[in-house]
Amino acid sequence: MCILGKIGSDSFIPRRNDFGNDCCLWSKLCDDLVVEILCRLPPKNLITSKCVSKLWNRLITDVCAPKFSKHASLGGFFFRVGERLDTRDQFILHFVSSDGQCLSANETVVESISALLPFKFNFQNLIHSCNGLLLFVDFALGSVPQYYVCNPLTKQCIEIPRNIERERLASDCGEQVQSFAALAFDPWKSSHYRVVSFNNWGNYSLNKTVNFDVFSSATGEWVSHTMPLDAPIYELGWIRYAVYLNGVLYRISRAKFLLQFDINRLNACVIELPRRDAINTCGFIGVSGNHLHFSSRVDSTLFVWFLEDHSRWVLKQSISIDYLYDNRPFTIRFKPRTTFVRAWALDPNSEAIYFGCNRAILRYRVENQVLEVVHTIEFDKSAPYSNYVLIPYFPCVVILEGIPNSLQCRPTIHQLSISSIC
Repeated sequence: MCILGKIGSDSFIPRRNDFGNDCCLWSKLCDDLVVEILCRLPPKNLITSKCVSKLWNRLITDVCAPKFSKHASLGGFFFRVGERLDTRDQFILHFVSSDGQCLSANETVVESISALLPFKFNFQNLIHSCNGLLLFVDFALGSVPQYYVCNPLTKQCIEIPRNIERERLASDCGEQVQSFAALAFDPWKSSHYRVVSFNNWGNYSLNKTVNFDVFSSATGEWVSHTMPLDAPIYELGWIRYAVYLNGVLYRISRAKFLLQFDINRLNACVIELPRRDAINTCGFIGVSGNHLHFSSRVDSTLFVWFLEDHSRWVLKQSISIDYLYDNRPFTIRFKPRTTFVRAWALDPNSEAIYFGCNRAILRYRVENQVLEVVHTIEFDKSAPYSNYVLIPYFPCVVILEGIPNSLQCRPTIHQLSISSIC
């Protein structure tokens, strides 16, 4: 390997000290090699390396962070666990970290995030995750939702300004400001992010239109967009789940259609889910290999498709649920057995499929057809059995921009321990 390369006058790496001598061994390395070395560091170490010098801060911020974000490894999952309280069932937020082979419980992460947020939260308050950012909503019946964007790794918690115009319009129309929203964030392109809030009001449905409001951290403002969408998607509502990929937000309607919202070109379209008349549930959408994937069950087979050119479904996998059940790595029985597995998460960097199952998180390795337990869930035995919704998390080393000064830094006791999630 050649360690020398062309070094331009605008090089990030300090070459000489104040006495005109080579300052260190780094001075003999070309910028590309230094970037390659830094990007191999764990996320925590990469961030702390910014303190070496102003030049390193610039190098890591402008070059390493986007490069690292493009190929970030799975950091773990947030998921819910049922705990039976005196008066109701409460879903508690838990986190497990991933080392690429197995998952391990990490209780300090949720505790640290709770210190960042100014309200007490549970699983229902975490409504979206996108490339290392978490979107929380604080809401109560009849109140206006307040959104918060968190980057656990960089210890940032951002209170999103309220959408005053939408609140006023809702009051005039006798509608409620809905609490579901999603993040749009491409850290390898920009440190700015967007929050997209959907408004499924009756007047939009009657006019065969869709409406969503977009908050941009670049402008600090909300902008409303309404566009025509003539499709049978309004009567049964939409699943409260979204996936973001390459400028497009994807959602599923209960009528078994895929909705695509291009928030850059400001258009929307709908296509049928594959085998729409045969699939047993609305299924699951996720990202793997830079493609949107859809998974659902048809009788005793679990199918996985990916979307090509935003318009065509291509079958990728068909997995026998009977085979998975007969080779399950534990003894719990399910009735019926077709409820045994449901895809809840994909790994964008591999062919692995994750299942949130009773008492355990499972991983199915497609290449060798092996189903394995990667984490056993501690549970309250009095709580009901449940499949677990898994929310993937990918560490993001990008420092967010467009943050009001009053929210840019919190006291030390409110900061998240980086080592707890790396």
